[in-house]
Amino acid sequence: MNQDNKNRGLKPDSANPMKLLAEDLIQFKDVPPLLQKRVHMSTAWRWANRGVKGVKLETVSIGGKRLTSVQAVTRFLKRTSTQ
Repeated sequence: MNQDNKNRGLKPDSANPMKLLAEDLIQFKDVPPLLQKRVHMSTAWRWANRGVKGVKLETVSIGGKRLTSVQAVTRFLKRTSTQ
């Protein structure tokens, strides 16, 4: 863990957690309504933990909660649909 993230109490779950903090953060339970499809909340967890086609959903841990962003979900869907 680099010193910047350690000082801020951030767990580096994504390549650039500071970028996620500037975006519209959401909980995993908010991903299915965002997609307007029948996707279970556990699917978003799987995207973050295992990924799809080598691409993982970007996340950041804050206060013991793992969050993603609306923009990260959009990037994830674009990356996985073009491969």
